Formats: sequence, structure tokens, C-alpha cells
Amino acid sequence: MHRLREGLFIGLFLLLVCVSQVSSAQSATQAEPPGETSDPDESGFRVTIADPFVELHTGPSAGYPIFHVVDRGAEVSILIRKTNWFKIETGDGKTGWVSREQMRHTLQPSGQPFKVVELDASDFAERKWVMGVTTGEFASAPVFTIFGGYSLTENLVAEGHFGQSVGSISSSTFFKGNLVMQPLPDLKYSPYLTLGVGKIDVSPSSTLLAGNDDVNTFAQVGIGIQRFVSRSFLFRFEVNEYVIFSTTSTTNNNEEVNEWKFGFAVFY
Repeated sequence: MHRLREGLFIGLFLLLVCVSQVSSAQSATQAEPPGETSDPDESGFRVTIADPFVELHTGPSAGYPIFHVVDRGAEVSILIRKTNWFKIETGDGKTGWVSREQMRHTLQPSGQPFKVVELDASDFAERKWVMGVTTGEFASAPVFTIFGGYSLTENLVAEGHFGQSVGSISSSTFFKGNLVMQPLPDLKYSPYLTLGVGKIDVSPSSTLLAGNDDVNTFAQVGIGIQRFVSRSFLFRFEVNEYVIFSTTSTTNNNEEVNEWKFGFAVFY
């Protein structure tokens, strides 16, 4: 039985890689020509303040302090965009960050409202590094996981996970390496498949329970869905099945464990 399951894991891995290569080739075929330029409504454009005033922050977040106010009628230059914030320069040389909501109420030189280009999942896919946290249940016990990853291609991500599960009978600490295949990365709700291997350390939760720590290897397959919130954030939900390969002297049976979890991730 265990040989059949191992064969299943190997088959899923090969399928994961093959589908990823096909998807990457299709994406390359459908890519825009290299001469395509960025939208003129972004960096390098000049707009006029139409609201009574806009507030300049020292950084791209509402948490940064306001250090200057630009009055209605002033013309400013857009230097760069960072997600939902724009760095602008005033006529007297002051630079600061303005929120997307305030930039929507500025005017182009033609007098038309400034068009703020909305970010979508394709912008999100350009990010390479990801970090996130999840929580849920592992073998009916609460589990908390932190993870990081790197996009090998648009469709394939390599991730490392560190998790801890604390139950009434035993506690588990595990580390695993994952391959995440995203067949449809441009969708706002994007499904994905996971395949991973790692090690798990299981120890009794109570000193009254006799037993030693067990360190075992495992393999894992899973399926999930992620929702893109912005260019930098996503929420994800996934269900995984683990096969823990026994290495103790007291048992020769592999253990099957189910896990579900949800969380969020930040891309860089």
C-alpha cells in the first residue's frame, strides 16, 4: 500500500512540473511585444489638484506623518507608484506620498479626471518573494504556520513552511518544502495544488504521559484557492493530506493526517 502511495506522490510531482512548463510556454506565447510602453497615466505624468487640498505623507502608508498640504490648482508630477500610493513632486520641489483615493480627484492637462490604473492579479504575479502566516487544524489540533517562497515561474512557486500544532495529547513541530502549482495565476480567485516533503517532531503534551519524541519524515499533497486583494496581498485557504512515514521501533504503520488552514501572504 505504501508503495502505491509513494507512486502517487511521484506521479503528482511529475504532473505538477509538466503542467507548469506548458502553462509557462503558453504565457510566453501570449506575452505582449517587447516594445509595449507603460500606461501614460502613471509615472512621469503631470496632474492638477482638484480637491481643496491633498496631504503629502513621508511614506507610502497612512501611518506615515503628513508633512505638507498641496492646495487646489497646484500642478504636481507623478514620480512613482507603489501599490495604492503615488509619490509626487510639487512645483517648489517638495516630494511626498499621496493616496490613490486623493489622486482620483486630480485632473489631467486636458481637464479630464486623472485615470488611476487598477492593479490586478497579473501585476501581483510579477512579484517574486512571498511571506505569510496561516492557522487552522492539523490532526484535529490547532496549528500555526509561517512560510516564505520564491516564484520560479509564473505558475510554479517554491515554499518553505515552519509550523507548530499543540493538542491535548501531543504537540507537533514540522518543517516542509513545498512546490505550489498555479495553473490560472491571473484569476482573482486562483486555484493551486501543493506537493511537499518534510520532517515532523511529535512529543507528548503532558509529563504524565509516557513516551519519547518521534521524528519522522512525511509527504504531503493538497489543494487550495487564493484571493488577490491587491498587488501585495492575498488570502489563501487550503486542505492538505499528510502521510507520515513511521521510523519508530514500536510501529510499522504509516499515519495519515488531514489539515485545513487559512491565512494571508505579502509579496515583494
